[in-house]
Amino acid sequence: MAKLPNFREKKPPKVSSMKPKTSGSVPKSKLEVKVHLVEQEIKFAQALAGHDPKNQAKVLKNLRKWLSLRSKSSYPFTDKDFLRLWKGLFYAMWMSDKPLVQEQLAEDLGGLLHLFPTPEISLQFYAVFLQTINREWFGIDQWRIDKFLMLVRRVTRQCLVILRDNGWRLELIKVFRKAFKEHIFDETRMSVGLAMHFVDLYLEEVAKVSQGSMKKATVTSLIRPFVTLVGTLTDTRVTSSIVKNIFNNLLQQSDLGRQHREKYEAWKSFGFPTSSIDDLELVEEEESELSEAEPEEGADEEDSADPEKVALDPRAGRVNVILPELKFNPKAILGALEKLLYAADTKSKARKRIKRIMENYEKFAEGTYPLGVHTMPRLQDEKAKAPSIDEKITEMVNFEKELLNPTKLLKSLTKGQRRRFMKSGLSIEEFVAQLEPKPTQSVLPEVNGMNGDSDDAVPEAKRRKKRPEKALKRKITSPKFTEEPQDEWQEPLKDGEYEYFVPSMKKRLEELNKESQDTVINPFALKKAKKSAKKAKLVDATPSSSAKKKVRIALEMNTSQDTAEYLRQVRNSPQIPYDSDRKPAKSLLKPNLIPGPINPYYKRKINFD
Repeated sequence: MAKLPNFREKKPPKVSSMKPKTSGSVPKSKLEVKVHLVEQEIKFAQALAGHDPKNQAKVLKNLRKWLSLRSKSSYPFTDKDFLRLWKGLFYAMWMSDKPLVQEQLAEDLGGLLHLFPTPEISLQFYAVFLQTINREWFGIDQWRIDKFLMLVRRVTRQCLVILRDNGWRLELIKVFRKAFKEHIFDETRMSVGLAMHFVDLYLEEVAKVSQGSMKKATVTSLIRPFVTLVGTLTDTRVTSSIVKNIFNNLLQQSDLGRQHREKYEAWKSFGFPTSSIDDLELVEEEESELSEAEPEEGADEEDSADPEKVALDPRAGRVNVILPELKFNPKAILGALEKLLYAADTKSKARKRIKRIMENYEKFAEGTYPLGVHTMPRLQDEKAKAPSIDEKITEMVNFEKELLNPTKLLKSLTKGQRRRFMKSGLSIEEFVAQLEPKPTQSVLPEVNGMNGDSDDAVPEAKRRKKRPEKALKRKITSPKFTEEPQDEWQEPLKDGEYEYFVPSMKKRLEELNKESQDTVINPFALKKAKKSAKKAKLVDATPSSSAKKKVRIALEMNTSQDTAEYLRQVRNSPQIPYDSDRKPAKSLLKPNLIPGPINPYYKRKINFD
């Protein structure tokens, strides 16, 4: 059998036009190296975005080696290089599952800050991390938000560790402040949730990393950006979070704050026996108790001295985390707040907020703790006694009388008396007391024939009705009585006098209703009822019958109309149903309510020759 020839891929011819063009300023070798570095960064980002944890661990190990070697080369890192890397690291955290795996990955990502030779590159790497988190924050769902909150906390902690290892240098602190101020608290692209979370963790992580060994000036420099943010931010949610978690938290974690908290717990356990918390006094323990507690305290100090045994995060078996106290200078913070208070661009709402913070820090500088509860109202011994049921019942009855008496008195007044009461300015009881008649011994003179000489009272009443109302009012109201008139109608009848009683219309109708139980007869409508009964033949002619009307609706006569009958009616109709030549009698347009001006040249022949 013949041996087959070997084949290989044909190489393309070398043409000068296919070579990559390079710029005159950058040499050919440097450009190729830069392209190669970008290719490596993209490969790392793609590999980190996978969902296999073993593959991610290998890629992270290779990334650490690559970052340490790259940082020693002559090609410096740029923000674009770090953005490509953090894109892959972000999705590495996105795809990680299970709490322990996520926590370990967050620690590994925070540990990448220590691979760079200078702290400036580490802070640059941290600034790009904040930029990436702020850009991707709105795309994080509710099931992944917790692990990214943990990632922000762990990476920020490692950045503070770098600042601590470099002696809290002021130039590094300024770079750190600029990083989170630009990428987190910039109002043009600020995420409120991320900003509030950063404010919440800031002082806690500073206290954990510093372990209480930090100068007061360093604390002031770390807090200084929040002083300006309180006066410049317009979002009240973020500003209130800064006031609570930064300025108030500094006061609460101090010695005065801790003493006040312990004193309040004791005051509360005693049931608030005094009206002020300052009435309590701290009692020192005996020497024997102190000597017994000394070895235990020494053991705790040894544990705290060992960094491996200090818990920086709550865990199972060691839930509580001890936060050391941050010593600070309240007067330095007051000076920074005072400069912001009188700045030209500070708004009125921000000034009010700054004044409240300054008042708290002024009290703290004087040695008094401004926050928390200091006084508690106490019931006096007399008021503490429980009243009896009878006393409460009488109190309620008297209150009800006081409540209802004015309304009853006001309803008893006439319209004229109410007008006079509104103009008098007196209370209702005083006004009614003035209206009550006073007892007198004089006799009322004869007015309007109301004395005993009148033979008949009924004709006199009729005669009054015929008089005009104005004259009657004038005659009655003209005399001014200073004594109480006698009521002659209540006196017994004399010889020759008779009493006539004219029942009202209501009583007469009631009597008629009793006579005719079935129907109610209106005496004034009897004549109309008789006439309607004769015409309609619906009621009897007797006067005792009712005046009700009956209507009969004959539905059996309702029939449908045939088409032939309808056409016959149309033909016999005197009016034509439709005529195209006929014009409407009236115009459909409504006349204008406001006519226009008349043209003076209308219907006038004018010769302009």
